[in-house]
Amino acid sequence: MSDQQFDLIDDYKSKVQYLKDHFTRLWTRFNYFLTLQSALFGAAILSPDKYRWWIPIFGAFLCVLWYIFGAQDRYLVELYRKQIERSVIQIKSRFNLSDYYFIGQTEDIPSQSEKIESLGVKNHIYQWRKENISTTKLAALFPLAILAMWIIIFLSLSYWIGNAPSSAHADLK
Repeated sequence: MSDQQFDLIDDYKSKVQYLKDHFTRLWTRFNYFLTLQSALFGAAILSPDKYRWWIPIFGAFLCVLWYIFGAQDRYLVELYRKQIERSVIQIKSRFNLSDYYFIGQTEDIPSQSEKIESLGVKNHIYQWRKENISTTKLAALFPLAILAMWIIIFLSLSYWIGNAPSSAHADLK
């Protein structure tokens, strides 16, 4: 094996490791934000009425930050996967490999003859994948769903405060 061939394999390994490490960072951040959102939701239910209005505002602010991190993470996942895909194409060409898939490959590569369906992984009620709602896309989409929830809660609280009897307004001051 020449030095150039060895470098391709090392390059592939390092790219796979970097993607793996990025997944760890992505889900650590996701869990951090999910924990904060859970605590805020509990606070929204349990807090006294006069403090309840600020919780959806803070929750929405955190959702925007969460979305920014999730969208950036999703972009990097896609970038790293494309880099791995290109490395595999070079390795396959260099070693005359056929019927070779790269780690984490979930979709067909247009220039390659191998098709994911030939691996025989079937969709069932307990296992399936839809590209438009993949788990790494959910890292950016889920915060938007939670943001919608906070907006609804804020609007509901605003309506309740605006339509509460005047004796209730005295309690809110």
